[in-house]
Amino acid sequence: MTAVATRTGHCDTSVMPLQLLDVVGDLEPITLDELNAQARLMTRVDRKYFVPRMRLADLLHRMPGEFRMLEIDGTRVFRYRTVYFDSPDFRFFRQHAQGRRHRFKVRTRTYCESGACMLEVKSKGYRGQTVKERIEHEPNAADRLSAADHAFVERIVGEDAAGLCPVLETVYRRATLCHDDQRVTLDLDLECVAGSEKRDGPHEVLVETKSPGGPGPLDRMLLAAGVRPHSVSKYCVAASLLYPQLPSNQWRRTLRRYFAAPACH
Repeated sequence: MTAVATRTGHCDTSVMPLQLLDVVGDLEPITLDELNAQARLMTRVDRKYFVPRMRLADLLHRMPGEFRMLEIDGTRVFRYRTVYFDSPDFRFFRQHAQGRRHRFKVRTRTYCESGACMLEVKSKGYRGQTVKERIEHEPNAADRLSAADHAFVERIVGEDAAGLCPVLETVYRRATLCHDDQRVTLDLDLECVAGSEKRDGPHEVLVETKSPGGPGPLDRMLLAAGVRPHSVSKYCVAASLLYPQLPSNQWRRTLRRYFAAPACH
C-alpha cells in the first residue's frame, strides 16, 4: 500500500436539514468552555445509532428542556475533516476487524470553521471504555506526521509509528448536544475519500452518545422507539468502502443497510 493523497481544505458551510434544524435551533445554547467543564469525556462509554432525520427531530421534540446545544459565535453546526493514519498492512483497521479488546485509531481532526487541528489517538480499553488523547497539530499539514507526532503516538500505542501514512479522510457536519455529564453528537452527510475514490455516507443521522457510564435519556428514548445501537466506526466503515480487499464481515449488515455497499469480503 502506498500513502494516499487526501484532499486538503475540504470544508464548506452547508446547513442542517430544515426539520431537524427547527428542533435543535430551539435548544438552549451552551458554550464550548461550559461543555468541556460539564462533559469533556476524554474517557467514556460510546453508543452509536443510525436514526432517520425526521424521526430524530420528533424524538428531540418530545424531550423539551433535556438538552443544550453547543454554539460558537452564533454557529451550531460545524464541519469536521478527519484524516486517518494506518500502517501499510492496515494494522489498526485489522485490530477492529478482529475484535481486539485493546485497539487504536490515529487521526488528525480539523475544525473547519476555526481552522484548528488536533492529532488524536483513540484507544479502546479492556472495560470497553474509549480513551482519547490529543495534541495540537499544524492545520496545513493535516495529512502528515512529524517526528514529534510519531513520538506522541508511540507513547500511547507502544509500537513504532514511523511507518504510519494517511489512508483516507472523512468529512461531515456535526451538531453537539449536552445533558448533565453526557455529550451527544449528531453527524450528517458523511463523505469518505481516498485519493480519487469517494463514497457518501447514509442519509440517516449517525447519533453518538458519550457518557462516563450508563445510558442517558436519549439512549433510553431511542431504545423505547426500537432504535438499537450499532457497533460501528467511521474509520472502519470508510476503509471497508474504499478498500474492498480488506476483511469487513463485521460491518456487512451496516454497510449493506446504510451505505449501499457492494458485497463484503
